[in-house]
Amino acid sequence: MPKLRVAVIGAGIYGFNHVQAYAWNRDVDLVAVCDFKQSCLDKVTSTFDVHTYTDVKTMFDNEEIDAVSIATPDAFHLEPALAAITRGKHVLIEKPLATTLEDARKIIAKAKEHHVRVALDYHKRWDPAAINLRNELHLPSSGKPIRGYMSMDDVIDVPTKWFDWAHKSSPVHFLGTHCYDQIRWYMGCEVEEVYAVGSKTLLKSMGIDTYDTVQAFLKFENGCYWTVENSWIFPSGFPKANDGRTQILTERALLKADSQNRGVEFYNGSKLRTPNSYFIIDNNGRPFGFGIEPINDFVYCLVNNLPFIADANDGLEAEKIAEAVHLSLETNQAVNIAKG
Repeated sequence: MPKLRVAVIGAGIYGFNHVQAYAWNRDVDLVAVCDFKQSCLDKVTSTFDVHTYTDVKTMFDNEEIDAVSIATPDAFHLEPALAAITRGKHVLIEKPLATTLEDARKIIAKAKEHHVRVALDYHKRWDPAAINLRNELHLPSSGKPIRGYMSMDDVIDVPTKWFDWAHKSSPVHFLGTHCYDQIRWYMGCEVEEVYAVGSKTLLKSMGIDTYDTVQAFLKFENGCYWTVENSWIFPSGFPKANDGRTQILTERALLKADSQNRGVEFYNGSKLRTPNSYFIIDNNGRPFGFGIEPINDFVYCLVNNLPFIADANDGLEAEKIAEAVHLSLETNQAVNIAKG
């Protein structure tokens, strides 16, 4: 069977993980990488023998491509997605699908028009702890879910040092959509109503006009209520770049997951570190973990014509919640989410 010819658009911090995953996938021929930053492309070519481009159109004109990963910044998924889709390329898009419902619906409509498949990289669906919790939640012995809590937070280095586009995103889009998708996956139904509060203080004082932290309250169709907390201003001294907690109370069970300390601790003269040994780690040069598996599954599902674990509709539903959260922040009112 011929290999799937794949390209990556966006080779920054997370896009490089896509490059690595495809380079090691036996069913893939990584043919091209596109990024407007030459420094990102230089990093790629220092490790992998692959054609590089700074322009998407030129890449598509010059290369035979079957599928594309889009790992551009949150607010810049639409243009490369449409460029790939209109040329008949299947796409894997880093979360979120888009930062507006209008853009999300444009991507989905164009994919239907061109008979193209769209997958979303909501990698928490591949987290062994999340899978274990979901399996337990769905046992008849656990009973009906009544109340849930989830937090996901990043250190302040993320919006201030890791990239320069935080003002075009928010904790809702960068972190919250992970939570919204994961909770939908747990619940097996959709959100009916959202109410949210948030603050813009610390980052705004640093010239970055976005929310420091957002708390959202979600009512699901099954009657379960969730509190979701997201921020990206944890102190730099926190032992990990991110923190995450989940708690679900059901009729007959209490389920908890701690995504911060995965049981490994490193100490040196200045700081404790609690690395996530299950996310993305180097295994003799090969990337390994649940941060890589969605990329490999994208390939597997295309090769075997199987449904994606997270698809464009999942991206759309998560964006509906995100947009409702932002509307609630602006109006200080509860927001109903319409179906369709």
